[in-house]
Amino acid sequence: MDISIIFVNYKTKDLTINAIKSVIEQTKDIEYEIFAVDNNSQDGSIEAIEEEFPNINIIKNSVNAGFGAANNLAIRKAQGKYIFCLNTDTILLNNAIKIMFDFMEKDENQNIGACGAYLTDRDNKPVTCGGLHPCLSGVIWKFGLRNLFKKYYSKKYEGAIGIKDRKIFKNLGYITGANLFIRKSILDKTGGFDENLFMYFEDTDLCARIRKCGYKLEFVEAAKIQHLEGKSTKNSLLKKKWFKKSELYFFKKHNPVKFFIIQFMYIVLYLINWGVLKDKDSKDMISFVIKEGKQN
Repeated sequence: MDISIIFVNYKTKDLTINAIKSVIEQTKDIEYEIFAVDNNSQDGSIEAIEEEFPNINIIKNSVNAGFGAANNLAIRKAQGKYIFCLNTDTILLNNAIKIMFDFMEKDENQNIGACGAYLTDRDNKPVTCGGLHPCLSGVIWKFGLRNLFKKYYSKKYEGAIGIKDRKIFKNLGYITGANLFIRKSILDKTGGFDENLFMYFEDTDLCARIRKCGYKLEFVEAAKIQHLEGKSTKNSLLKKKWFKKSELYFFKKHNPVKFFIIQFMYIVLYLINWGVLKDKDSKDMISFVIKEGKQN
């Protein structure tokens, strides 16, 4: 088996069906299997997917275990030489899976542990494909001090990273989990996704471990995939908390010193917001960040 393609569904029935259809329609000249892992959607997703695609592998999770844990269920059963984790809100625009397979099979690319396609939105405009390994300057940039780091963080970093940015991203830190194409042999060495991460940083953590094993990451420009989500995502307080929780966990796991610096920076930021704006959300976030720092 060449490729094991994994979709994780949580109440995205129609998106999942369309994504699987695009894989079947576009993927040629390669042997593949498809897994659809349902995170206890309880909205008729499983029944609809089974009816539409009776020959794919369905895994029914009894709980919503998150993106990483759900992928791991399928990875453990996968027979492919490569694992392709693909979001349900994607549409293949060409034979992207075969293109990435051929790229990874080249002798000169055996040092590449994972790759990703070039992602675009509904209007065919590039969207985020990956980025630099998380660092302190990146966190400072998020605090509105990006002008101090113009050489590293220009406006192009806020959007998509594509083929034109290769000179800048010589040491690519992660590929977004929306389309992460990985050698199965490397997953056997590094382990799958860290199941302590329920939402956010799952892909970043896995890519960090792949790089620690001496492998590089790369984009494959010729592989085209449309990512439908992107701009419509709203930032709720709950999502912000999940992001902070995962970010703090990531830094404590990979660099404890940076973890304490970032925790301090967050607390200062929210104290300023709370003191000046009397923002209840900021007060809640201060308590949350301190609590997470103690637990992580």
